[in-house]
Amino acid sequence: MTFSTTSGPGPAVRLHSLHAATANPKLKILHIIRHAEGYHNVNNSYRNPKNIDAQLTPRGIDQCQALSQRLQVENISIDSIVASPMRRALQTAYHSFRHALEVEEDEHDKKQDANDNGNKNDTPLPFVACENWRETVNYICDARLPCSQLSSDFPYVDFDMIQHEDDPIWKYYEEKYGDNNAYVKIRESKDDESLVRRGRAAWDTISRRPDEERSIAVVSHSAFFMHMFTRPELNLVSYHDEEVEELMTGSGFENCELRSV
Repeated sequence: MTFSTTSGPGPAVRLHSLHAATANPKLKILHIIRHAEGYHNVNNSYRNPKNIDAQLTPRGIDQCQALSQRLQVENISIDSIVASPMRRALQTAYHSFRHALEVEEDEHDKKQDANDNGNKNDTPLPFVACENWRETVNYICDARLPCSQLSSDFPYVDFDMIQHEDDPIWKYYEEKYGDNNAYVKIRESKDDESLVRRGRAAWDTISRRPDEERSIAVVSHSAFFMHMFTRPELNLVSYHDEEVEELMTGSGFENCELRSV
């Protein structure tokens, strides 16, 4: 698919079917990906404290490697990666686009385990973390680790857009509703004002990427995608044609699923 930004009170973005890109080279191509399987996805253990900022399972890494092979077979190239700063999203981007990132391997890398996040090398591909593309903050698995820890664990990711060391969104909802033990229901998913603000800011980040970045991978989360793409009352997205609308609204995203627009 492709998108073109809009201004004013209307939708933040207009999505087009992928084939429209050949007719209009000014439209960016987005490869929208949900993160691969995380430990919190196993038995829906969203509130388990062990799953704070949940990481990928070995099966999740296998899903990423399968996607990487598909990308190479289908010759799908990208100019940049914009990802949620949650570990499962960063790991998904790394393992799925490792062939494009050209991160050098060492003995640790070859293990390909859940803690394998690459080594301290610059990459030829811009890889940026964006707070506004993170999951809706409902449970402890959605709470972000401190930025300094993430930047140490993911040294090839640009965290310059992350403005706060600690997670301001989790802190806000924890103060409003109580901690993980005191409050067990959803939080941000029932806060439409926050969803609209973050959704519009997320698209603004994409629109501000340099013109030469025409093909962008966006790695994010299922609930955020659901609010973004299937709730017209939030007025975040409009669709150019039925094909793209069906693609983005017909079903929820599976783990490590890619949809190009």
